[in-house]
Amino acid sequence: MTNYLQAIFDMLGPGINRDEEPADWLRLEQEIGSALPTDFKEFVTRYAPAELNNRLYIHHPGSDAWNLLRWMRETVEAFEACAWEEITAASLDPGHLVFGKGGLVPLASTNGGEYLFLLPRPGNRPLLVVHVGDDDDFYEYDMSFAAWLHRYLSGQDMTGPNSSIGWNGPAQVRAR
Repeated sequence: MTNYLQAIFDMLGPGINRDEEPADWLRLEQEIGSALPTDFKEFVTRYAPAELNNRLYIHHPGSDAWNLLRWMRETVEAFEACAWEEITAASLDPGHLVFGKGGLVPLASTNGGEYLFLLPRPGNRPLLVVHVGDDDDFYEYDMSFAAWLHRYLSGQDMTGPNSSIGWNGPAQVRAR
């Protein structure tokens, strides 16, 4: 079985390795009402805040300018203000679409208007959901954050059909 997190570390090289503040993660997880996946927290601790391949934005709970909790709050508020009529993802009900505590938790976004959400499920089985702003569609990825990110950085369609950004060359990480 592939260790996707290690494969990402190998792909991106050494990261920032910020000092992890358990209190930052605890405060964040208490507010969202759910534990975040370990692979997400390990990736964020090593690399965030960062921009990957000039497209994907990752925030950090200990950063002032790129604060993960503040960004999550703002993203939840923006998505809660939308009127959802049709939802393409099988696990989501447009009449009961919830963001933040008890619902979709934002993890990352792109400069192309896509948002990556976590939908917590029983047994700590993550379901990743990508919202594509241009189409107002939701796509489900039944995999870990690290598996999703590895495939995204490898140029696979991970934000809906035909969504590969065609990145040529090695993956890039730019600290923020």
